[in-house]
Amino acid sequence: MSHLERSLSQHGIEISGWVLPPPGDPQGIGAFDCEEYADLPIEDWDAGLLFLPCELEAPLSQIAKSMGHPVEAYQLALLCIAASLIPSQARLVVDPLSGIEVPPILWGGLVEDSYPGETHIIDALIQPLRDLQAEHNICYQHQIEDYRAALREYEDKKDDRVWDPPEKPKPVRLYTTDYTEKAAIRILAQQPGRGLLISPIELIFFLESLVSSRDRRRSDHSRWIGLYDGKDLTVGRGIVGKTFVQHPSVSVIGRSDMSLIQHGWQASESYSDDIWGCFAWVRICQTIDSDPYDGPFCDLHGLLEDAYRRLQAFPPAQYALSRDGQKLWREWVEKIDSLIRNEPNERIRIALSRTKERAARVALVLHCLDAACFMSQHDTIVPVNTLARAIGFVYQLQEHAKAIHNKMWELDYVDPSIISRFIEKFKGCGPVDLKRCRSWWPGRRKPPMNMIRDFFCDMVRIGHARWIDLWLIEII
Repeated sequence: MSHLERSLSQHGIEISGWVLPPPGDPQGIGAFDCEEYADLPIEDWDAGLLFLPCELEAPLSQIAKSMGHPVEAYQLALLCIAASLIPSQARLVVDPLSGIEVPPILWGGLVEDSYPGETHIIDALIQPLRDLQAEHNICYQHQIEDYRAALREYEDKKDDRVWDPPEKPKPVRLYTTDYTEKAAIRILAQQPGRGLLISPIELIFFLESLVSSRDRRRSDHSRWIGLYDGKDLTVGRGIVGKTFVQHPSVSVIGRSDMSLIQHGWQASESYSDDIWGCFAWVRICQTIDSDPYDGPFCDLHGLLEDAYRRLQAFPPAQYALSRDGQKLWREWVEKIDSLIRNEPNERIRIALSRTKERAARVALVLHCLDAACFMSQHDTIVPVNTLARAIGFVYQLQEHAKAIHNKMWELDYVDPSIISRFIEKFKGCGPVDLKRCRSWWPGRRKPPMNMIRDFFCDMVRIGHARWIDLWLIEII
Protein backbone atom coordinates (compact mmCIF):
# COMPACT_ATOMS: atom_id res chain seq x y z
CA MET A 1 0.00 0.00 0.00
CA SER A 2 1.43 3.40 -0.99
CA HIS A 3 1.60 6.39 1.37
CA LEU A 4 -1.30 8.00 -0.52
CA GLU A 5 -3.46 4.88 -0.21
CA ARG A 6 -2.62 4.50 3.49
CA SER A 7 -3.42 8.15 4.19
CA LEU A 8 -6.75 8.09 2.37
CA SER A 9 -7.64 4.73 3.91
CA GLN A 10 -7.38 6.28 7.36
CA HIS A 11 -10.11 8.68 6.29
CA GLY A 12 -12.36 5.94 4.97
CA ILE A 13 -11.41 6.42 1.29
CA GLU A 14 -10.52 3.25 -0.63
CA ILE A 15 -8.65 3.68 -3.94
CA SER A 16 -7.15 0.22 -4.53
CA GLY A 17 -9.54 -0.43 -7.40
CA TRP A 18 -8.99 2.86 -9.20
CA VAL A 19 -7.61 2.69 -12.72
CA LEU A 20 -5.62 5.41 -14.45
CA PRO A 21 -5.93 6.05 -18.20
CA PRO A 22 -3.55 3.85 -20.20
CA PRO A 23 -0.39 5.27 -21.74
CA GLY A 24 -1.14 7.05 -24.99
CA ASP A 25 -4.69 7.82 -23.82
CA PRO A 26 -4.23 10.78 -21.49
CA GLN A 27 -7.87 11.87 -21.69
CA GLY A 28 -9.14 8.49 -20.59
CA ILE A 29 -11.16 8.08 -23.79
CA GLY A 30 -10.66 4.35 -23.74
CA ALA A 31 -11.70 3.80 -20.13
CA PHE A 32 -14.76 1.63 -19.77
CA ASP A 33 -16.95 -0.13 -17.29
CA CYS A 34 -16.84 -3.94 -17.30
CA GLU A 35 -20.59 -4.39 -17.03
CA GLU A 36 -21.22 -1.95 -19.89
CA TYR A 37 -18.91 -3.89 -22.23
CA ALA A 38 -19.86 -7.39 -21.14
CA ASP A 39 -22.45 -7.74 -23.91
CA LEU A 40 -20.21 -6.39 -26.69
CA PRO A 41 -18.35 -8.69 -29.11
CA ILE A 42 -14.85 -9.55 -27.92
CA GLU A 43 -13.26 -7.72 -30.84
CA ASP A 44 -14.78 -4.44 -29.55
CA TRP A 45 -13.52 -4.68 -25.98
CA ASP A 46 -10.42 -2.63 -26.80
CA ALA A 47 -12.32 0.00 -28.82
CA GLY A 48 -10.72 3.43 -28.52
CA LEU A 49 -7.52 2.13 -26.93
CA LEU A 50 -4.07 2.21 -28.45
CA PHE A 51 -2.56 -1.26 -28.19
CA LEU A 52 1.09 -0.31 -27.66
CA PRO A 53 2.44 2.84 -26.01
CA CYS A 54 1.90 5.62 -28.53
CA GLU A 55 5.67 6.21 -28.93
CA LEU A 56 5.94 2.70 -30.41
CA GLU A 57 2.47 2.26 -31.91
CA ALA A 58 2.82 5.15 -34.36
CA PRO A 59 6.17 4.20 -35.98
CA LEU A 60 5.29 0.48 -36.13
CA SER A 61 1.96 1.27 -37.78
CA GLN A 62 3.73 3.53 -40.28
CA ILE A 63 6.25 0.83 -41.17
CA ALA A 64 3.58 -1.83 -41.49
CA LYS A 65 1.47 0.40 -43.71
CA SER A 66 4.37 1.33 -45.94
CA MET A 67 5.35 -2.34 -46.39
CA GLY A 68 1.79 -3.61 -46.82
CA HIS A 69 2.04 -5.87 -43.75
CA PRO A 70 -0.45 -6.42 -40.95
CA VAL A 71 0.64 -4.37 -37.96
CA GLU A 72 -0.08 -7.39 -35.75
CA ALA A 73 3.10 -9.00 -37.12
CA TYR A 74 5.27 -6.21 -35.71
CA GLN A 75 3.29 -6.04 -32.48
CA LEU A 76 3.59 -9.78 -31.85
CA ALA A 77 7.33 -9.82 -32.56
CA LEU A 78 7.86 -6.87 -30.21
CA LEU A 79 5.87 -8.53 -27.43
CA CYS A 80 7.87 -11.77 -27.69
CA ILE A 81 11.15 -9.84 -27.46
CA ALA A 82 9.88 -7.74 -24.55
CA ALA A 83 8.67 -10.86 -22.72
CA SER A 84 12.16 -12.37 -22.84
CA LEU A 85 13.64 -9.29 -21.12
CA ILE A 86 11.26 -9.27 -18.14
CA PRO A 87 12.72 -11.02 -15.07
CA SER A 88 11.83 -14.69 -15.24
CA GLN A 89 10.39 -14.73 -11.71
CA ALA A 90 7.69 -12.21 -12.64
CA ARG A 91 4.12 -13.52 -12.49
CA LEU A 92 0.67 -12.04 -13.01
CA VAL A 93 -1.99 -13.42 -10.65
CA VAL A 94 -5.23 -13.38 -12.62
CA ASP A 95 -7.42 -15.09 -10.03
CA PRO A 96 -6.44 -14.63 -6.37
CA LEU A 97 -9.01 -17.20 -5.21
CA SER A 98 -7.66 -20.09 -7.28
CA GLY A 99 -4.10 -18.75 -7.37
CA ILE A 100 -3.91 -18.93 -11.17
CA GLU A 101 -0.87 -17.02 -12.42
CA VAL A 102 0.93 -16.62 -15.74
CA PRO A 103 4.61 -16.06 -16.62
CA PRO A 104 6.06 -13.49 -19.08
CA ILE A 105 6.50 -16.09 -21.83
CA LEU A 106 5.22 -15.70 -25.41
CA TRP A 107 5.74 -17.82 -28.52
CA GLY A 108 4.98 -16.20 -31.87
CA GLY A 109 5.07 -17.29 -35.50
CA LEU A 110 4.80 -15.20 -38.68
CA VAL A 111 3.49 -17.24 -41.62
CA GLU A 112 3.96 -15.84 -45.13
CA ASP A 113 2.07 -16.89 -48.23
CA SER A 114 5.06 -18.59 -49.86
CA TYR A 115 7.09 -15.61 -50.90
CA PRO A 116 10.48 -14.49 -49.57
CA GLY A 117 11.69 -11.27 -48.07
CA GLU A 118 9.84 -10.73 -44.79
CA THR A 119 12.57 -11.64 -42.30
CA HIS A 120 13.27 -7.93 -41.80
CA ILE A 121 10.08 -7.68 -39.71
CA ILE A 122 11.81 -9.64 -36.96
CA ASP A 123 15.31 -8.34 -37.74
CA ALA A 124 14.25 -4.70 -37.34
CA LEU A 125 12.93 -5.40 -33.85
CA ILE A 126 15.80 -7.68 -32.75
CA GLN A 127 18.60 -5.35 -33.89
CA PRO A 128 18.41 -3.18 -30.73
CA LEU A 129 18.60 -6.41 -28.73
CA ARG A 130 21.79 -7.33 -30.60
CA ASP A 131 23.28 -3.99 -29.57
CA LEU A 132 22.45 -4.70 -25.93
CA GLN A 133 23.98 -8.16 -26.34
CA ALA A 134 27.17 -6.55 -27.63
CA GLU A 135 27.32 -4.40 -24.48
CA HIS A 136 26.94 -7.50 -22.30
CA ASN A 137 29.71 -9.24 -24.27
CA ILE A 138 32.11 -6.33 -23.74
CA CYS A 139 31.23 -6.21 -20.04
CA TYR A 140 31.84 -9.96 -19.78
CA GLN A 141 35.28 -9.59 -21.36
CA HIS A 142 36.23 -6.99 -18.77
CA GLN A 143 34.90 -9.23 -15.98
CA ILE A 144 36.97 -12.16 -17.28
CA GLU A 145 40.10 -10.02 -17.32
CA ASP A 146 39.45 -8.88 -13.73
CA TYR A 147 38.75 -12.48 -12.71
CA ARG A 148 42.01 -13.76 -14.17
CA ALA A 149 43.96 -11.01 -12.42
CA ALA A 150 42.25 -11.78 -9.11
CA LEU A 151 42.85 -15.50 -9.56
CA ARG A 152 46.57 -14.95 -10.17
CA GLU A 153 46.78 -12.85 -7.06
CA TYR A 154 44.94 -15.52 -5.07
CA GLU A 155 47.25 -18.30 -6.31
CA ASP A 156 50.38 -16.24 -5.63
CA LYS A 157 49.46 -15.88 -1.95
CA LYS A 158 49.08 -19.53 -1.02
CA ASP A 159 50.55 -19.12 2.48
CA ASP A 160 48.52 -16.19 3.79
CA ARG A 161 45.15 -16.44 2.08
CA VAL A 162 42.46 -14.65 4.05
CA TRP A 163 39.74 -14.60 1.39
CA ASP A 164 37.86 -17.06 -0.78
CA PRO A 165 38.91 -17.62 -4.38
CA PRO A 166 37.28 -15.28 -6.91
CA GLU A 167 34.09 -16.43 -8.54
CA LYS A 168 34.22 -16.85 -12.29
CA PRO A 169 31.76 -14.52 -14.05
CA LYS A 170 29.02 -15.93 -16.24
CA PRO A 171 28.08 -14.59 -19.65
CA VAL A 172 24.67 -13.06 -20.37
CA ARG A 173 22.76 -14.30 -23.40
CA LEU A 174 19.72 -12.28 -24.36
CA TYR A 175 18.86 -14.25 -27.49
CA THR A 176 19.99 -17.19 -29.57
CA THR A 177 19.20 -18.76 -32.92
CA ASP A 178 20.05 -22.20 -31.51
CA TYR A 179 16.66 -23.83 -30.96
CA THR A 180 17.89 -27.07 -29.38
CA GLU A 181 16.64 -27.91 -25.92
CA LYS A 182 20.17 -28.48 -24.60
CA ALA A 183 21.32 -25.03 -25.70
CA ALA A 184 18.31 -23.33 -24.09
CA ILE A 185 18.76 -25.18 -20.78
CA ARG A 186 22.51 -24.48 -20.72
CA ILE A 187 21.92 -20.75 -21.16
CA LEU A 188 19.11 -20.63 -18.59
CA ALA A 189 21.26 -22.43 -16.01
CA GLN A 190 24.02 -19.82 -16.42
CA GLN A 191 21.73 -16.84 -15.88
CA PRO A 192 19.03 -17.56 -13.28
CA GLY A 193 16.52 -14.78 -13.10
CA ARG A 194 16.92 -13.81 -16.77
CA GLY A 195 14.78 -14.83 -19.70
CA LEU A 196 15.91 -15.95 -23.14
CA LEU A 197 14.66 -15.27 -26.66
CA ILE A 198 14.94 -18.00 -29.27
CA SER A 199 14.70 -16.67 -32.81
CA PRO A 200 15.31 -19.54 -35.24
CA ILE A 201 16.30 -18.64 -38.77
CA GLU A 202 13.45 -20.83 -40.04
CA LEU A 203 10.59 -21.63 -37.66
CA ILE A 204 9.76 -24.92 -39.35
CA PHE A 205 13.14 -26.32 -38.23
CA PHE A 206 12.26 -25.55 -34.62
CA LEU A 207 8.86 -27.24 -35.01
CA GLU A 208 10.45 -30.29 -36.65
CA SER A 209 12.92 -30.56 -33.77
CA LEU A 210 9.97 -30.76 -31.37
CA VAL A 211 8.45 -33.50 -33.52
CA SER A 212 11.65 -35.55 -33.61
CA SER A 213 12.11 -35.17 -29.85
CA ARG A 214 8.55 -36.36 -29.36
CA ASP A 215 9.21 -39.44 -31.47
CA ARG A 216 12.50 -40.14 -29.69
CA ARG A 217 11.44 -39.59 -26.12
CA ARG A 218 8.20 -38.20 -24.82
CA SER A 219 9.90 -36.42 -21.91
CA ASP A 220 11.71 -34.06 -24.34
CA HIS A 221 8.45 -32.98 -25.92
CA SER A 222 6.80 -32.53 -22.51
CA ARG A 223 9.77 -30.46 -21.35
CA TRP A 224 9.16 -27.91 -24.11
CA ILE A 225 5.53 -27.66 -23.05
CA GLY A 226 6.81 -27.19 -19.50
CA LEU A 227 9.11 -24.42 -20.71
CA TYR A 228 6.14 -22.65 -22.28
CA ASP A 229 4.26 -22.93 -18.99
CA GLY A 230 7.28 -21.65 -17.02
CA LYS A 231 7.49 -24.77 -14.85
CA ASP A 232 10.56 -25.68 -12.81
CA LEU A 233 13.10 -27.58 -14.85
CA THR A 234 15.48 -30.32 -13.73
CA VAL A 235 17.66 -32.17 -16.23
CA GLY A 236 20.62 -34.51 -16.03
CA ARG A 237 21.38 -37.61 -14.01
CA GLY A 238 22.81 -38.21 -10.57
CA ILE A 239 23.35 -35.51 -7.99
CA VAL A 240 26.38 -33.77 -9.46
CA GLY A 241 25.19 -33.87 -13.07
CA LYS A 242 21.75 -32.37 -12.47
CA THR A 243 20.84 -28.87 -13.60
CA PHE A 244 17.94 -27.10 -11.86
CA VAL A 245 16.23 -23.97 -13.18
CA GLN A 246 13.53 -22.68 -10.88
CA HIS A 247 11.92 -20.08 -13.13
CA PRO A 248 12.75 -20.85 -16.77
CA SER A 249 11.58 -18.21 -19.21
CA VAL A 250 11.98 -18.90 -22.94
CA SER A 251 10.12 -16.81 -25.51
CA VAL A 252 10.17 -17.64 -29.22
CA ILE A 253 9.64 -15.59 -32.38
CA GLY A 254 10.17 -16.91 -35.91
CA ARG A 255 8.84 -16.95 -39.45
CA SER A 256 8.11 -19.54 -42.10
CA ASP A 257 6.43 -19.97 -45.46
CA MET A 258 2.87 -21.23 -45.58
CA SER A 259 3.86 -24.05 -47.92
CA LEU A 260 6.52 -25.35 -45.49
CA ILE A 261 4.19 -25.19 -42.50
CA GLN A 262 1.40 -26.81 -44.50
CA HIS A 263 3.57 -29.63 -45.80
CA GLY A 264 5.21 -30.30 -42.45
CA TRP A 265 1.97 -30.45 -40.50
CA GLN A 266 0.16 -32.61 -43.04
CA ALA A 267 3.10 -34.92 -43.71
CA SER A 268 3.81 -35.85 -40.09
CA GLU A 269 1.30 -37.49 -37.80
CA SER A 270 3.60 -36.58 -34.91
CA TYR A 271 3.02 -32.83 -35.14
CA SER A 272 1.15 -32.12 -31.92
CA ASP A 273 -1.78 -29.78 -31.57
CA ASP A 274 -0.60 -28.66 -28.12
CA ILE A 275 2.54 -27.16 -29.69
CA TRP A 276 0.39 -25.42 -32.32
CA GLY A 277 -1.73 -23.95 -29.51
CA CYS A 278 1.31 -22.60 -27.67
CA PHE A 279 2.10 -20.31 -30.59
CA ALA A 280 0.35 -17.06 -31.43
CA TRP A 281 0.21 -16.78 -35.22
CA VAL A 282 0.01 -13.94 -37.72
CA ARG A 283 -0.58 -14.57 -41.40
CA ILE A 284 1.25 -12.21 -43.77
CA CYS A 285 -0.52 -12.15 -47.10
CA GLN A 286 1.24 -10.86 -50.18
CA THR A 287 0.20 -7.28 -50.80
CA ILE A 288 0.98 -5.53 -54.06
CA ASP A 289 -0.20 -2.10 -52.97
CA SER A 290 1.75 -0.35 -50.25
CA ASP A 291 1.60 3.16 -48.90
CA PRO A 292 5.11 4.62 -48.65
CA TYR A 293 5.41 6.89 -45.65
CA ASP A 294 6.87 10.34 -46.26
CA GLY A 295 6.28 11.80 -42.81
CA PRO A 296 8.85 12.85 -40.20
CA PHE A 297 11.68 10.47 -39.36
CA CYS A 298 11.31 8.40 -36.22
CA ASP A 299 14.27 6.72 -34.51
CA LEU A 300 12.52 3.42 -33.83
CA HIS A 301 15.86 1.74 -33.10
CA GLY A 302 16.64 4.20 -30.33
CA LEU A 303 13.15 3.95 -28.84
CA LEU A 304 13.32 0.16 -28.77
CA GLU A 305 16.83 0.07 -27.32
CA ASP A 306 15.80 2.37 -24.47
CA ALA A 307 12.69 0.29 -23.77
CA TYR A 308 14.64 -2.99 -23.87
CA ARG A 309 17.29 -1.58 -21.54
CA ARG A 310 14.70 -0.54 -18.96
CA LEU A 311 12.83 -3.84 -19.21
CA GLN A 312 15.87 -5.91 -18.31
CA ALA A 313 16.55 -3.61 -15.35
CA PHE A 314 13.12 -4.18 -13.78
CA PRO A 315 13.16 -6.02 -10.45
CA PRO A 316 11.28 -9.33 -10.23
CA ALA A 317 7.76 -8.82 -8.94
CA GLN A 318 4.38 -10.44 -8.58
CA TYR A 319 1.63 -8.53 -10.36
CA ALA A 320 -2.14 -8.60 -9.88
CA LEU A 321 -5.15 -7.40 -11.82
CA SER A 322 -7.12 -4.48 -10.50
CA ARG A 323 -10.61 -5.20 -9.18
CA ASP A 324 -12.19 -4.17 -12.47
CA GLY A 325 -9.54 -6.22 -14.25
CA GLN A 326 -10.60 -9.31 -12.30
CA LYS A 327 -14.21 -8.72 -13.36
CA LEU A 328 -13.16 -8.37 -16.99
CA TRP A 329 -11.05 -11.52 -16.73
CA ARG A 330 -14.06 -13.52 -15.56
CA GLU A 331 -16.10 -12.17 -18.49
CA TRP A 332 -13.29 -13.16 -20.85
CA VAL A 333 -13.08 -16.67 -19.43
CA GLU A 334 -16.83 -17.16 -19.80
CA LYS A 335 -16.81 -15.97 -23.42
CA ILE A 336 -13.84 -18.11 -24.41
CA ASP A 337 -15.28 -21.17 -22.65
CA SER A 338 -18.48 -20.62 -24.63
CA LEU A 339 -16.50 -20.46 -27.89
CA ILE A 340 -14.68 -23.67 -26.96
CA ARG A 341 -17.94 -25.51 -26.24
CA ASN A 342 -19.42 -24.45 -29.59
CA GLU A 343 -16.28 -25.03 -31.71
CA PRO A 344 -16.52 -28.32 -33.68
CA ASN A 345 -12.84 -28.40 -34.65
CA GLU A 346 -10.70 -30.05 -31.98
CA ARG A 347 -7.50 -28.36 -33.12
CA ILE A 348 -9.08 -24.90 -32.85
CA ARG A 349 -10.54 -25.79 -29.45
CA ILE A 350 -7.03 -26.51 -28.18
CA ALA A 351 -5.81 -23.20 -29.58
CA LEU A 352 -8.70 -21.35 -27.93
CA SER A 353 -7.82 -22.82 -24.54
CA ARG A 354 -4.31 -21.37 -24.91
CA THR A 355 -5.71 -18.07 -26.19
CA LYS A 356 -7.60 -17.65 -22.91
CA GLU A 357 -4.51 -17.44 -20.73
CA ARG A 358 -2.42 -15.80 -23.46
CA ALA A 359 -4.46 -12.64 -22.87
CA ALA A 360 -3.08 -12.50 -19.33
CA ARG A 361 0.49 -13.05 -20.55
CA VAL A 362 0.13 -10.22 -23.08
CA ALA A 363 -1.37 -7.97 -20.39
CA LEU A 364 1.67 -8.61 -18.15
CA VAL A 365 4.12 -7.79 -20.95
CA LEU A 366 2.11 -4.72 -22.00
CA HIS A 367 2.07 -3.43 -18.43
CA CYS A 368 5.85 -3.69 -18.18
CA LEU A 369 6.32 -2.21 -21.65
CA ASP A 370 4.13 0.76 -20.70
CA ALA A 371 6.30 1.42 -17.66
CA ALA A 372 9.50 1.05 -19.69
CA CYS A 373 8.41 3.45 -22.42
CA PHE A 374 7.02 6.14 -20.14
CA MET A 375 9.54 5.73 -17.32
CA SER A 376 6.61 5.74 -14.92
CA GLN A 377 6.56 4.26 -11.45
CA HIS A 378 6.62 0.49 -11.74
CA ASP A 379 3.19 -0.41 -10.30
CA THR A 380 2.37 -4.04 -9.58
CA ILE A 381 -1.36 -3.51 -10.22
CA VAL A 382 -2.29 -4.16 -13.86
CA PRO A 383 -5.20 -1.86 -14.79
CA VAL A 384 -8.33 -3.07 -16.53
CA ASN A 385 -7.56 -1.09 -19.70
CA THR A 386 -4.31 -3.01 -20.15
CA LEU A 387 -6.18 -6.32 -19.95
CA ALA A 388 -8.76 -5.01 -22.44
CA ARG A 389 -6.01 -4.13 -24.90
CA ALA A 390 -4.52 -7.60 -24.47
CA ILE A 391 -7.86 -9.34 -24.99
CA GLY A 392 -8.58 -7.42 -28.19
CA PHE A 393 -5.12 -8.27 -29.51
CA VAL A 394 -5.13 -12.00 -28.77
CA TYR A 395 -8.60 -12.27 -30.25
CA GLN A 396 -7.23 -10.79 -33.48
CA LEU A 397 -4.38 -13.30 -33.35
CA GLN A 398 -6.88 -16.13 -32.93
CA GLU A 399 -8.57 -15.03 -36.15
CA HIS A 400 -5.15 -15.16 -37.84
CA ALA A 401 -4.63 -18.68 -36.45
CA LYS A 402 -7.99 -19.83 -37.79
CA ALA A 403 -7.18 -18.40 -41.23
CA ILE A 404 -3.81 -20.20 -41.25
CA HIS A 405 -5.47 -23.41 -40.07
CA ASN A 406 -8.11 -23.24 -42.80
CA LYS A 407 -5.42 -22.63 -45.42
CA MET A 408 -3.28 -25.49 -44.12
CA TRP A 409 -6.09 -28.03 -44.09
CA GLU A 410 -8.19 -26.93 -47.05
CA LEU A 411 -9.29 -29.79 -49.31
CA ASP A 412 -8.70 -28.65 -52.87
CA TYR A 413 -10.31 -31.72 -54.42
CA VAL A 414 -13.65 -31.35 -52.58
CA ASP A 415 -16.32 -28.66 -52.83
CA PRO A 416 -16.32 -26.88 -49.42
CA SER A 417 -20.11 -27.16 -49.31
CA ILE A 418 -19.81 -30.97 -49.30
CA ILE A 419 -17.78 -30.82 -46.08
CA SER A 420 -20.37 -28.69 -44.27
CA ARG A 421 -23.24 -30.81 -45.60
CA PHE A 422 -21.48 -34.02 -44.55
CA ILE A 423 -20.96 -32.69 -41.03
CA GLU A 424 -24.56 -31.51 -40.79
CA LYS A 425 -25.88 -34.86 -42.07
CA PHE A 426 -23.88 -37.24 -39.89
CA LYS A 427 -23.15 -35.31 -36.69
CA GLY A 428 -24.71 -37.17 -33.81
CA CYS A 429 -25.50 -40.20 -36.00
CA GLY A 430 -22.73 -42.43 -34.69
CA PRO A 431 -20.07 -44.19 -36.78
CA VAL A 432 -20.02 -43.69 -40.57
CA ASP A 433 -18.42 -46.22 -42.91
CA LEU A 434 -17.11 -45.82 -46.46
CA LYS A 435 -20.18 -47.31 -48.16
CA ARG A 436 -22.58 -45.10 -46.25
CA CYS A 437 -20.58 -42.01 -47.16
CA ARG A 438 -20.37 -42.99 -50.82
CA SER A 439 -24.14 -43.62 -50.97
CA TRP A 440 -24.79 -40.20 -49.49
CA TRP A 441 -22.30 -38.38 -51.75
CA PRO A 442 -24.16 -35.73 -53.84
CA GLY A 443 -24.30 -36.11 -57.60
CA ARG A 444 -24.83 -38.95 -60.01
CA ARG A 445 -21.17 -39.92 -60.33
CA LYS A 446 -19.94 -41.32 -57.04
CA PRO A 447 -16.23 -41.07 -56.18
CA PRO A 448 -14.15 -44.25 -55.91
CA MET A 449 -13.62 -45.86 -52.52
CA ASN A 450 -10.00 -44.75 -52.33
CA MET A 451 -11.14 -41.11 -52.62
CA ILE A 452 -13.74 -41.68 -49.89
CA ARG A 453 -10.97 -43.12 -47.73
CA ASP A 454 -8.83 -40.02 -48.39
CA PHE A 455 -11.83 -37.88 -47.55
CA PHE A 456 -12.19 -39.68 -44.21
CA CYS A 457 -8.49 -39.18 -43.47
CA ASP A 458 -8.71 -35.47 -44.23
CA MET A 459 -11.88 -35.02 -42.14
CA VAL A 460 -10.01 -36.49 -39.18
CA ARG A 461 -6.87 -34.46 -39.93
CA ILE A 462 -8.68 -31.11 -40.08
CA GLY A 463 -10.38 -31.88 -36.78
CA HIS A 464 -13.99 -32.55 -37.79
CA ALA A 465 -14.02 -36.30 -37.09
CA ARG A 466 -12.23 -39.06 -35.20
CA TRP A 467 -11.45 -42.66 -36.09
CA ILE A 468 -13.53 -45.43 -34.53
CA ASP A 469 -11.54 -48.15 -36.30
CA LEU A 470 -9.72 -48.53 -39.63
CA TRP A 471 -12.89 -48.01 -41.67
CA LEU A 472 -15.25 -45.97 -39.45
CA ILE A 473 -15.24 -42.33 -38.42
CA GLU A 474 -17.49 -40.31 -36.16
CA ILE A 475 -18.21 -36.59 -36.52
CA ILE A 476 -17.17 -34.60 -33.43
